[in-house]
Amino acid sequence: MNPDSKLDAPLSPAGERAARRLTRSLASEPIDVVVTSPRRRARRTAELLAAGRHVTLTELDELSEVGAGSFEGGPVTEFQDWVRTGPVDVAPPGGESVLSAARRYLAGARRLHALRQSSIVAVTHNLPMRMLMNAAGGSDPLAGPLQRVPHATRADLSADELSAAIVALAAWLGEAMPGTRAADAGRCAPG
Repeated sequence: MNPDSKLDAPLSPAGERAARRLTRSLASEPIDVVVTSPRRRARRTAELLAAGRHVTLTELDELSEVGAGSFEGGPVTEFQDWVRTGPVDVAPPGGESVLSAARRYLAGARRLHALRQSSIVAVTHNLPMRMLMNAAGGSDPLAGPLQRVPHATRADLSADELSAAIVALAAWLGEAMPGTRAADAGRCAPG
């Protein structure tokens, strides 16, 4: 597992190829600003996307992946199992709770929304992207249908969908009570 709290890995060769494919697929698209997690692999993807364009490249720590603490360097499935079965307000040793991460993602989404640009590309990680996409679609941010966002893929949200995601994630954060297990979080969410 390599979320971002301590290990800051570069893109793998396969990740570099995927980021270049994404860059080529967006070559004809207008982009006003590129916002990225400050982690090396996200930053590299953002640099490729911004290359040759006259756009602002902004780092936004709120888009970083959840701090996995003691799960760093281990199998991602072990961390995923821990998240699914543990209380959302409890952090793994040396890590960050899902609720803390979700609050950070909400702050990041609000900052993105405040940019008021026509076309923003945000380079982030699985958990923040999946929570925002699920929330925008009216589903539980954590337990919703989208559980894995493939690396270097495009996922579009309009300004209205981002607004809906912000409202839904804020409501979920208000409803996800301390001690709630991730597997039961949907029972606490609105809708």
